[in-house]
Amino acid sequence: MRHGRGPEGDGGARLRIAVVAADEGRRRSLATALRALDGADAVAWAESAELLAVLGTRVDVCLCAEPPPPAIAARLRERGCAVAVLPPGGDPVAVVRTAAAGEPTPAPVRPRLAPRQREVLLAYVSGSDLVPTIARRLGLDAETVKTHLRRVRAKYAQAGRPAPTRRDLYVRAVEDGLLAPPSEGAWG
Repeated sequence: MRHGRGPEGDGGARLRIAVVAADEGRRRSLATALRALDGADAVAWAESAELLAVLGTRVDVCLCAEPPPPAIAARLRERGCAVAVLPPGGDPVAVVRTAAAGEPTPAPVRPRLAPRQREVLLAYVSGSDLVPTIARRLGLDAETVKTHLRRVRAKYAQAGRPAPTRRDLYVRAVEDGLLAPPSEGAWG
């Protein structure tokens, strides 16, 4: 177990867990599920891993419903926190146990996007232009752009990483390295 802490109730220090999910109900259900883990406590929860990193929250395991941006995950790891991503249908207790044991968690599934789908995705999430404007810029029909976006969303949903909104697609593009994350200097 990491840091001599153990969820097995071995008398050592208790494992501190942060739960990260955008939806409040999801955060609650994950925290409730983690009560079954002896020797561990859900001590923090947030809408995003960025909030935990900014606030300097110190925990042993950060259980995320969605993969955090790589820079944020790295910052949490630098503080000694194992970052675990709950796969679709995954058992939160098993994922936390794996992370606490120092075992790597599987990387999120990245959908295979065709070159044109990637081009449309990046054009769509890189600004706030409307679909007809993006279509003109790319030399496509607006309906073709919409079709590409529907297929991109379907691929992300199939990979267990749904992206129903423009913001969600932007986050997926950053997570998958298709776009650089926003600079940290932009906030301060």
